[in-house]
Amino acid sequence: MRSATIGLILKLAARSLWAHRIKSAIVGSLMTFGTLLVVFGTAMLDSVETAMSNSIIHSLAGHLQVYDANARDELAIYGGTAMSGLDYGEIQSFDAVKKVAETIDNVKAVVPMGINVANMTRGSELDLAFSKMRTAYRDQKTEDARALIPKVKRLLALLEADIDARTKVAGGDHLNELKGQLTAVRRARSDDFWVQFERDPLDSLEFLDTQVAPAGGDGRLMYLRYVGTDLSAFTKHFDRFQIVHGETVPNGTRGILINQKFADRRLKILAARLLDSLEKSRREDVLISGNAELESKARRLKTQSGSISVMLSPKAIAALKPALKKILAQKKETISDLLAAFLTIDDSNLEQRHRQFYAVLAPHLELYPFKIGDVVTIRAWTKSGYSRAANVKVYGTFSFKGLERSDLSGAANLIDMMTFRELYGQMSSAQRKELGAIKSQAKAKTVSRARAETDLFGAVEPEVSTTDDFGGSFSEFEGLNLKRTKRQVAAQKYSQTEIDQGLALSTAILLKDESQVKATRVELEAAFKEAGLELKVVNWQQASGIIGQLFQLVRAVLYFAIFIIFAVALVIINNSMLMATLERVREIGTMRAIGAQRGLVLAMLVSETFMLCLVAGGCGAILGISLMSWFNHQGIPAINEMMMFMFSGPRLFPDYSAHHIGAGVSIILVVSLLATIWPARVATRVPPIEAMRSAD
Repeated sequence: MRSATIGLILKLAARSLWAHRIKSAIVGSLMTFGTLLVVFGTAMLDSVETAMSNSIIHSLAGHLQVYDANARDELAIYGGTAMSGLDYGEIQSFDAVKKVAETIDNVKAVVPMGINVANMTRGSELDLAFSKMRTAYRDQKTEDARALIPKVKRLLALLEADIDARTKVAGGDHLNELKGQLTAVRRARSDDFWVQFERDPLDSLEFLDTQVAPAGGDGRLMYLRYVGTDLSAFTKHFDRFQIVHGETVPNGTRGILINQKFADRRLKILAARLLDSLEKSRREDVLISGNAELESKARRLKTQSGSISVMLSPKAIAALKPALKKILAQKKETISDLLAAFLTIDDSNLEQRHRQFYAVLAPHLELYPFKIGDVVTIRAWTKSGYSRAANVKVYGTFSFKGLERSDLSGAANLIDMMTFRELYGQMSSAQRKELGAIKSQAKAKTVSRARAETDLFGAVEPEVSTTDDFGGSFSEFEGLNLKRTKRQVAAQKYSQTEIDQGLALSTAILLKDESQVKATRVELEAAFKEAGLELKVVNWQQASGIIGQLFQLVRAVLYFAIFIIFAVALVIINNSMLMATLERVREIGTMRAIGAQRGLVLAMLVSETFMLCLVAGGCGAILGISLMSWFNHQGIPAINEMMMFMFSGPRLFPDYSAHHIGAGVSIILVVSLLATIWPARVATRVPPIEAMRSAD
């Protein structure tokens, strides 16, 4: 009897849907669209989240990050919302964290980290030329040194003209300083000076270095963001890391790896950066003509001819002149005129000139302020507010697979943990020993704050050494760092114990099973607490800072949009069902008059909605799956660098799963049934007499 009743209800519901097929089609279309939105929207969002997590987890953050629980700021590997420097606290002993973390079965690797900002300088062209000459004489390559003399003379002529122009508008002490510089430069340009140079080149170079080079300026100051880490562990466990040029830093050795994207966007000479930017716009089908920003870059590019010409050696100029004349089909003689014509760019010649720049001109230029194998000096500010400097060897450049064009993944450079600690303000045991020997020999005395005035200005004036929070002399510590020659830097070796037993600002945890992130996080928190370590454990979204917050905002916006759409759908379906019920008063009254109970009428109306929802929801799910399958096959291109980071590559290939389909159909079913309750209750209250009145 019960089965027969259910069959009857379903039969009546199906007949009713067909009888009111226009109304059913309208309501069903809303259900179909709602299901499509949920299936497609949630699947797309989850696909982006998965891709973005791959970008962050496997390039820099790891699955989990551990840092000081008492930190003033939240960890933000890619930067936070604060404009000033962030304070992540300190992990005084990374080794203690590593030993506890490795007791958790699901932990694959534990990597120390610290984020900081430093600067390095590229000397002026005069500085570089003088340095090359000194190196050539030191290595007894006299001919190489003499080959640089024409370039030095050309640079001196330009410098003299510049200083002479400045003296005409200067006054006071600045004018006297400029006159002194002008005298030194004119002496360096004289024939007598170069005769003396042939007799005693090293003494003449001393004059050029001390009296002339300062007049040429300090060169170019460059800022770089770096991550201090155990480079061997990092390159082994972060699988998106790849070397572009050079090699990885040998285990236990000091060194720095420059991010190729950062080098191209920030360190490369201005002419190359401008040309790259214009070429990038061309590939994106943006024309120079009519675009104010690109037109400004093109004009600025033309002005770089002078800067490039002073970088060229006489040998390079001799080789470039005929090549540029052939390209330009012009008979201009000076290299500056040829370069100015070559760097005159418009939409018609941009692609060709970009290709020719790197094929013809670039081999004669130093595009970057470093070469692989160079030892560079980088300076940073310690937490105490003092400057630190260190010489470190550039072993190579790197990128993250699939994220080569992303600015976010290209922002961080990598440096060894020992150098990071020194720049942060912590001295190694070897440096403490060396500094102690210097202090002992100099009979230096550490002055406390309480006795500073007495010790400094008393009858006996001791030799004083001011110390920082780590017990190292500021000036002496920096001197120890900078005294290291290229050979000494390369020869320094550190054991794994020395690397582990020291400070870190955070720790990256990589897992064996990514699906157990939440459980592993709980285990780690409990283990650290039991070991007495006050540490906070966060996932990749929390550790990524503003990037993770941005993604959460996108998810919240999508969910809010779905909520609004379904709220509207609820009202529309409710009104449609109510109007349909009022139109069926005679039908429902007749059913009641021949003995149909309220429960039967209610079941029939709910069954109508249920059947319609299954059909419409199924259609919506099929459409959502079809759309996702098409996008999965074609891929969604990343139209900018931010999207490339979110897509974990140049294209996103989204996918779906059963829970996306289930969520879409379930949500539309719940909404539809809720919208049916009130009309169904109205229908069950229709008395049989209404049928008679309607018939009349």
